[in-house]
Amino acid sequence: MNYVVDGLTHRGEGVVRKDGKAVFIPYAVPGEEILIEITKEQKSFARGQIKEMINTSPDRVDPPCQHFYQCGGCAYQHVNYQRQLLLKKQVVSDALHRIGHQKIEVQDVIGMEDPWYYRNKVTWQVGEHEGEKRLGYYQLDSRRHLPISDCLIIAPEIKKFSQFLDCYLDVAGINRGQQVMIRQDSNGKLFLIAEGPVDKAGLESLVKGYPGLESLFIYEDNKLDHVFGSDKLEFVIGERHYLVSPLAFFQVNNQQTNKLYEEVKKAMANQPGKSILDAYCGTGSIAIYTADENDTVVGVDEFGPGIEDARVNASLNHILNYEFIAGACEKVLPDLKQDFDIIILDPPRAGCHQDLLNTIIEQNIPQIIYVSCNPATLARDVKILCESSYNVESVQPIDMFPWTSHVETVVLITRVKD
Repeated sequence: MNYVVDGLTHRGEGVVRKDGKAVFIPYAVPGEEILIEITKEQKSFARGQIKEMINTSPDRVDPPCQHFYQCGGCAYQHVNYQRQLLLKKQVVSDALHRIGHQKIEVQDVIGMEDPWYYRNKVTWQVGEHEGEKRLGYYQLDSRRHLPISDCLIIAPEIKKFSQFLDCYLDVAGINRGQQVMIRQDSNGKLFLIAEGPVDKAGLESLVKGYPGLESLFIYEDNKLDHVFGSDKLEFVIGERHYLVSPLAFFQVNNQQTNKLYEEVKKAMANQPGKSILDAYCGTGSIAIYTADENDTVVGVDEFGPGIEDARVNASLNHILNYEFIAGACEKVLPDLKQDFDIIILDPPRAGCHQDLLNTIIEQNIPQIIYVSCNPATLARDVKILCESSYNVESVQPIDMFPWTSHVETVVLITRVKD
């Protein structure tokens, strides 16, 4: 029996209905008619695969990456980029409607002019292929290692250095099961963070003279050993400058980060003398970008090195009235004895802690700007806020991660006046 794909999951899978049950089909595009084969049956849903294409979407294209159908990184290389943006908009809209019970219109996704080679960071898994150690990713829905010879979404200099390192893993003493992280800052400099144990002398000798490699770090037993080079990455977003520790979070797409931060700034509506709380602040990048010299900024995050970076970055960018606190947001916020005009929420994929949401509601913070990389947890948290005293004003998705299933969203939420 043939089925028409009539939905989409947050992972970019197509959805068909078989005997009333949802069946998730990787690489199926909404509107296509397909013959399917069930691969896994669950009580409330099933998984399947395309057995035969009956009617193909005009937006379907040949994936340019040779690893696409095995790699778990990208989800949309089989559709053209403009359709991909529409699909991501649909994912955000569906989540807010189905989970968040919101009927607000979602704005068109802000995309990229050139959506390739944008990532300034990659984390490689070290595995084995045909008896040799190789850098790679995990295969789709598994922990099976897939050696990668060419990745089309990482920066060209990162790709070139990765290919070099891939040939000399034995020399460096990097072993199967370990990770290798490579980051690139706004100056084009490369930073290598290798998971230990490694042959420190061999690795240092191998990479120290590599053109463009700025620094080497070895992470072992929860300690970061700075072997050589600068101890901070430098990022420039708009007119703001940031210094970032090698393990601290920073967005992986510089071009789209600028657009994201501009959307946050737009949501603030240029209020003078704002008091801003930046929850899950990381290196303080969003609040520092959006604040001016007359604003007061308080940031909270659990990652200590990121908080240290935030203090430096506030001073570097002439934010005079700032305080950055290391600790869990849900524990710190109830003890802050001040009123805030705006709270910026930029949580991890799991979303906000329930206790934090309760505190925001209790403190009646007038404006919330929620930055999310997960439409499902965003919608869950929006529902909690809107069931009390808040209302969603605008929803703006940004394509921070082209070709993957991920989408970033900026949501403006305001307190309903009594």
